[in-house]
Amino acid sequence: MNRSAETEIKLMATPAMLETLRTHPALAGKDRKIDFATTYFDTVDGQLMRAGAALRIRESADGREQTLKLSPPERSQLRRSEWNVATEADVPDPRLFPARQKAALNRLLDGAPLTPVASLRIQRTTRLLHLSGSTVELAFDVGAISAGDREAPVCELEMELITGRLADVLALAQQLPLGSELQWSLAGKAERSHLLAFDKQPAAAIARPVTLRRTMTVAEGFQAIAWNCLDQLLQNYPLVAERGSPEGLHQCRVAIRRLRAAFSAFGDVVDDPASKVLRAEFKAVADGLGPARDLDVLLGNIRKDTRPDDAHGELPEQLERRRKIEYQSVRTLLDDAPFQRLLFELAHWIESGEWLTRADDTQRGQPLAKFASRALSRQHRRLRSHKNVVKMSDRGRHKMRIASKKLRYAAEFFASLFADEAPAAKRSFIRILEQLQDRLGQLNDRSVAAKGRSDLFQDLEPITAARLATQLEAELNAHARSRFRLLKSASRSLARFDDAKPWWKQ
Repeated sequence: MNRSAETEIKLMATPAMLETLRTHPALAGKDRKIDFATTYFDTVDGQLMRAGAALRIRESADGREQTLKLSPPERSQLRRSEWNVATEADVPDPRLFPARQKAALNRLLDGAPLTPVASLRIQRTTRLLHLSGSTVELAFDVGAISAGDREAPVCELEMELITGRLADVLALAQQLPLGSELQWSLAGKAERSHLLAFDKQPAAAIARPVTLRRTMTVAEGFQAIAWNCLDQLLQNYPLVAERGSPEGLHQCRVAIRRLRAAFSAFGDVVDDPASKVLRAEFKAVADGLGPARDLDVLLGNIRKDTRPDDAHGELPEQLERRRKIEYQSVRTLLDDAPFQRLLFELAHWIESGEWLTRADDTQRGQPLAKFASRALSRQHRRLRSHKNVVKMSDRGRHKMRIASKKLRYAAEFFASLFADEAPAAKRSFIRILEQLQDRLGQLNDRSVAAKGRSDLFQDLEPITAARLATQLEAELNAHARSRFRLLKSASRSLARFDDAKPWWKQ
């Protein structure tokens, strides 16, 4: 029995790029070649895939083994637990795994039989690198996944940490020619095989729950939260870059908002020169994603209230044309080298940034729970300082929306530290903040659309642009009554927030 906690970086590459990487000086080493064939198993309805589990039999010149991989919802997708055991069978036998893993697998299967769902053939070249005290195994993989009459190519570089620091693997990745031909991906072979088998597209990923322990230090808490935010971004950006997924775009923006909220919650603890640059760069990414998302929302509102015979009128068609232009800009942004490098710069900073070694910091090593309570109280006071939603200016409501987002995300980040403290009150508190943020967000969407209506058509000739801007203004004015309802709803949410007890103090 071989049990390991797999920590690896996966880089999707074009065939030409993978050949270039074989001769990259930073990746130089002695080649070991091995071919293997893998069969993935699941139930007919994909129960294992839905639970984030993978079960396979792999055969190579080294023998045949069955493997179970588990990826708990709260854990970073970078780290997965796996159990390998030799077998002679053609179908995995749960009884061969240790008792705990056998029980977990049987619970997931719930009596359903296993069936082969996809096969994989890979030509692998491995190299062992020794970097600053760390050992990293490289795997250059070329092959194909097959499921029925469907097939998908595999062309990637895996960098697995055998011993040492994850920061060394991340530093190695930063030396590579990242960009449109070489990109960080969390999608493993098992996930891609299952998607092919069940003829599905990857779905946009909402934020995973953040699981913190009261024994954690402040620094360890921030690292767990920041990785959670980065995981969400890594799962969603390929959906936007590859096929322009609106929900993927929305979740990318949520991931960046959550990351920025984490920076805000931890304040001076994570303040160093690199963090200032990272915050500015991720704000630039968020700003770059904004226009496409604004048009998604605007078009959705217009189509929802448009008669079927007007659905393909001049205004919706021109907005859709503009939306396609903005999405092309977004896809270019996410594909290009600066964004790909930014992902690794953030990850490397989380693991080994200057903030972790600053001599003047007195909070980094303190217990996380006390720090979390203070951070929540600070964000709570800021939101309570905002009054009277109806009489606020658009700018005032925008500031209030930011304050509500920061408190909501901080509450979600730290909730697991207070597992025993008033669970019902905690759920209600977060739900109130969600409602307040949603209402203020809808009001902000309308404000943004009203202020930017002329810019949407600036590339058209002036007469057409003026006509469309006027039509859009009429559409927005038609929603004046619903705007008033949103204001009243936001006021009620704010009143409920004012009445809610700060559960982290109980």
